Amino acid sequence: MSAPYLLEVAVSVALIASAIGFAIGLAVGRGRQPRWQEKGSFVHKVSIGFATLDRLDAVLLRFEVEPTSRLSGVEVGELRLPSGASVAILARGTEVLVPDSRTVLRTGDQVLVVAALGQVTQVEERLRSVSRHGRLASWAA
Repeated sequence: MSAPYLLEVAVSVALIASAIGFAIGLAVGRGRQPRWQEKGSFVHKVSIGFATLDRLDAVLLRFEVEPTSRLSGVEVGELRLPSGASVAILARGTEVLVPDSRTVLRTGDQVLVVAALGQVTQVEERLRSVSRHGRLASWAA
């Protein structure tokens, strides 16, 4: 097998394992979720935590759609995350979804974003902007 193929398989397995771990953490209970390093505060009702994927130079960012956030009602595609960042999993109550660009965020959703290590700041800024301005954030920025 070629090296690029093995790397692709390794990346796929790592992302699937991370997704399963996240889903299990949510299923076990809110008080027993995986440990996340919290960064920042509840600025614009978006508290974003992250965990590194050292071998991939990637980060998992987690946030909850808060009741007063304008993220509620926004489609995943309207987040317009930087290239290389993507919403990987969305947990809604007891349901865990792999969202597409048309999936609408709702209050209470727990969202997992995968991003390159160097994009954390850009992703955080974009999420705060959408939380503040809603789907019109691209016009306000």
